Amino acid sequence: MRRLVTTTGLAVLAVTLLLSGVATAGPGPTRAEYVEGLETICKPRALATERATEGSREDIDSERLGVAAGKFARATQIYSSTLAAIASEPRPAADAPRLSKWFSYLKRQQSYLKEITAALRADQAIKAQRLTARFIHNGNLANNVVLEFGFNYCSFKFSRFG
Repeated sequence: MRRLVTTTGLAVLAVTLLLSGVATAGPGPTRAEYVEGLETICKPRALATERATEGSREDIDSERLGVAAGKFARATQIYSSTLAAIASEPRPAADAPRLSKWFSYLKRQQSYLKEITAALRADQAIKAQRLTARFIHNGNLANNVVLEFGFNYCSFKFSRFG
């Protein structure tokens, strides 16, 4: 009899947990909620990136590549933490394929930032310029994927990088 009560109790608990999980596992946030949530994450970090890379173009033009590398290294850290933060946010189910493509571009942006930093540290200005062109192009492709979302701070703007 005791085994029957325990088994019945566990079964009721399992059904209750299953039903509560189904009730809370909806389609995720709306697009507007998603954009608002991401913008609150991206805004302070985009502004921090602007501050971190301020004057980096002049540093490169003046061949102070080590100084520029330090600025890009800080920008890479900020970008990486931003990417990790927004990737963990729940996404609207209807936009999942589009957002998956966007995140693939964003991850590539992260790689380009690391490569640009490494090229600057190695005093390879031409390579850094070539990578920067790819970085800009990839950022524009990322923006095109989520154009209808209306991102401001979560969209790519090269002007934020010095």
